[in-house]
Amino acid sequence: WSQLLTIFGLLITVGIAFFGFRSFERWRKETIEGKRIDLAIEALALAYESKYVFETIRSPMSYPAESKDMPKRDGETESERARREPYFAILARIQLHKDFFERLFKLQSRFMALFGERAEDIFLNAHQARRYIEVSASMLMTRAAQRTSDATEDQQRQYQQWEADIWAGMDEIADNLSQARRVSEKILAFQKGIIEICEPVAVRSRRD
Repeated sequence: WSQLLTIFGLLITVGIAFFGFRSFERWRKETIEGKRIDLAIEALALAYESKYVFETIRSPMSYPAESKDMPKRDGETESERARREPYFAILARIQLHKDFFERLFKLQSRFMALFGERAEDIFLNAHQARRYIEVSASMLMTRAAQRTSDATEDQQRQYQQWEADIWAGMDEIADNLSQARRVSEKILAFQKGIIEICEPVAVRSRRD
């Protein structure tokens, strides 16, 4: 009887451990799935928000208040300053949406941890779009006073490329530029990439 009780106790212990492990594994999977759902919804919201953020940044309309903090150059005339103002406005808008880009950076590492390293390329599209806009706006500001009707054809094409980067709509009429839509394409690739991964997860959570 002593041996039977020992064996019986051992079987009970194994059974408890087995079902306990299964319960723990189920809890672990449910926890991870819950995190995936929460992160997918957060990423989707950020992707949809990016549409309005980039539209605002790249709006062709600018207002005097947007360039009120622009430093004045030594010996710069009012007309020279006025030529720089629309480009400074682009940079000011990027700074105004600093919180959005910070959230984008913070989300990226968590997103990659749950959805894989391939997600890095998706986020890279948004970062590159912002960088194109920043660099092009800065170059246009620097060379605003140098832009004249005497510019060479290559110089004119370069100015057009920069303008296509910073202003929405300009890329659609710059037919002579092979990369006229590079910023718009990067923004769209980011949005589509996030939606492709996250939409099925979010839809499944709504069904559940």
